[in-house]
Amino acid sequence: MVEYGAQRWRDSAWFDVGVIVSTIVAGTVVAGLLNDPGTSETTPDGAYTYVFEPAPYPAQIPGCDVVEPPSEPERVNFATVGPGEYDNPRYPWFSGAKAAAMTQAAVDALPDSVELVFASPSQSLQFEPITDVDPSAFPEEGDADLFNGSTNARGSLVRDGHFGTLTVDVQAWDRPVLPCMAGALDRRDIRPDGTVLDLLDTWYEINGVRTLERTVVAYLPDGTRIVATASDADNTDPRAGSRHSGGIPLTLDELTAIATTGSLAVTAPIIPAVPLMRSCGAFTDWNGPELTRDKVTRLDRALEARWASMPGNSDLTLDRPIGSLRLTDFGKDNVCEVVTVTSTTGAAGEGRLEIVVVSGQPASSRQDEYLNEIDPNRITTVSADGTTVTRGFYPAHGSAYFSITLPSTQQIIISTTPINGSTVPVTLAQIEYLATAPELDLG
Repeated sequence: MVEYGAQRWRDSAWFDVGVIVSTIVAGTVVAGLLNDPGTSETTPDGAYTYVFEPAPYPAQIPGCDVVEPPSEPERVNFATVGPGEYDNPRYPWFSGAKAAAMTQAAVDALPDSVELVFASPSQSLQFEPITDVDPSAFPEEGDADLFNGSTNARGSLVRDGHFGTLTVDVQAWDRPVLPCMAGALDRRDIRPDGTVLDLLDTWYEINGVRTLERTVVAYLPDGTRIVATASDADNTDPRAGSRHSGGIPLTLDELTAIATTGSLAVTAPIIPAVPLMRSCGAFTDWNGPELTRDKVTRLDRALEARWASMPGNSDLTLDRPIGSLRLTDFGKDNVCEVVTVTSTTGAAGEGRLEIVVVSGQPASSRQDEYLNEIDPNRITTVSADGTTVTRGFYPAHGSAYFSITLPSTQQIIISTTPINGSTVPVTLAQIEYLATAPELDLG
């Protein structure tokens, strides 16, 4: 469980979502951080001190006939558990297929001169399940609506040596456009089609570390509210911690283009796209060598070549290329993928094939030793050169497991799981063949 502290302006949608227990997770920041009138605040536990760009009042804001004063901040603590599900009946406009289409649209909307950093899916503009928290955690009726019903995507960007983070939040919106408030926007634009755009260029400090931030809030005519926020902060490397580049990799005009991308609207037709990948990976101590994009490309090519030569693969179809490894949220020393495998001839079957590669792993871990003790279906053998192999087969539900740890300490883990009680069309012998491709050894 991850607990967040959320500080809000009353009757506004501008939040300060601070970390209370854990790091900020994709989908937490709804509309940027709160702009307090130049004051600072310390969290109840004293762990965080915030300072915000001053918001003078009275103020005139272009595009606003009336500007409301900033109100006193109010802290709200709430918790979310687990990643949630894409097909939530409370929000029928959203689904896994819609999330995949939106993800592709967000990536395509990036300027050509901006690079999306090689990272885990959750840090690669992949839209997350709908946020749906308990309204009773909020002090006033309606406050939870600013969080609930929204889906977020988060990605790390690089441009001209400046890295940063882009967060895109999409929500079905059936209420009036929020009023102009000092500190919440620098300008309001209204387009001929009725689209309302609120733009903000600001900064905030946490414990004396300044983050630069730009935000565009778009209210679309079809009842969509999209918030695109870019900052100069990057949090994708657990070993490096939060870093700041001093330059935001997107302009307000570019953020506006992203926030008004037609395919992100809640009523937009779903464009076919590669399905989103399920969560996967292995816990590590983060001490293994970093798996760079080039190294992962080598691994992908090795998997593709091995799959092509694997006996019995002629009647198998995949929902994505077998070489689709991505970094995980557990660190940059392991990559993974989850592929759905379907049999097209003979005995029908469908299952998930999960592949994990860890760049540095002890030949024997406490977890493996414990599992070998309690699981008679797992058998571990050690070769003379130190190669450690563990095999597991579970006929009761048709799953299989194969792990090989090479003398270089690189580990390859492949497992299969049936879908909806089906028979997995990939055998233990086949996943062993795949995992033992010599080209997978980066050593």
